[in-house]
Amino acid sequence: MNENNNLKDFIEYVRVPVLLFDRSLTLVGSNEDAEALLPEILHNAAAEVIFNSKKIASEILNCLNTGSMTVPEINFKTLNGDDLAIKMTSFETQNSQLAVVTLTDLTPISAARTMTTDFVANVSHEIRSPLTSINGFIETLRGPAGSDSSKRKKFLKIMDKETQRMKNLVADLLSLSLAEVKQKQRVSGFLNVTLVAKEAVEVTQKMAQKNNKNLKLRVKSPIPEVTGDNENIRQVLINLLENSVNYSHADSTINIELEQFDNTTDFPKPSVRIRIRDKSDGIPEHELHRLTERFYRVDKSRSRNVGGTGLGLAIVKHILLRHGGDIIINSKVGKGSTFDVFLPID
Repeated sequence: MNENNNLKDFIEYVRVPVLLFDRSLTLVGSNEDAEALLPEILHNAAAEVIFNSKKIASEILNCLNTGSMTVPEINFKTLNGDDLAIKMTSFETQNSQLAVVTLTDLTPISAARTMTTDFVANVSHEIRSPLTSINGFIETLRGPAGSDSSKRKKFLKIMDKETQRMKNLVADLLSLSLAEVKQKQRVSGFLNVTLVAKEAVEVTQKMAQKNNKNLKLRVKSPIPEVTGDNENIRQVLINLLENSVNYSHADSTINIELEQFDNTTDFPKPSVRIRIRDKSDGIPEHELHRLTERFYRVDKSRSRNVGGTGLGLAIVKHILLRHGGDIIINSKVGKGSTFDVFLPID
């Protein structure tokens, strides 16, 4: 009995979810990690009740009867829908024999697999669409339309647009991949936020003027240098400004404001906030939390028409995570959107 108590005390210090079952398949011990994964655990509950599976209970009994030290891993789904893997081994003391069952949470792995599958499907779709369009126009130009100069010119223009769309997609995929790879790398170097903001405005000014929009930069307080990557933050601001230019109303002004804060409700650390405000159709509140997802678009057809890939805000999110920063998006339908970028001050 003393040995069993010592074993129960020991598993509390093991940073792996562990359950102990006796020969009657009754739970006689568990640690906090196991109870967090299986909150429905009740002491003295039977294995079949805990796992809701006669098969798993039978495997535990077989492990005890054979004294097996290695039992193949078993996967099962909890009542909450989480995916877990079970490994078990037999442990013999002077007075009794126990089955030691360890649990592994597979839910994050399953979620990652689903995300990867969805990502590949989205990329395939995004590339296939313009390729199908281009292929269709090539076939058309091989026919009688090829000798019609006005139709040829029109079709070549569309093909050029679709080619540019694929080039933008490949460029954004590479940017996203690089941002994800670098996310765990420590940022070094100093960032002049004011200078980078001015450069981003200069880069997008021509695009804004072409679309009858105006960009206005205002520095509302002295802005200190922060730790950061100049190219990364320039890309963040260009992505956000291009997004506002594409979706804001004609003849409107996009305001860019720089300000230093000791802390805010949205970012409770000393920080530099870069606020980009536009006048646009706005975004429904229930869509806001999904804007930084890969390939998520509020208006799919309009996004494609303006050359959007659906990756711009995902790139922004990953870059800011690496910098210990954040992006907060607020919007009112019919009025416009506000994008707040926070960069911590060390």
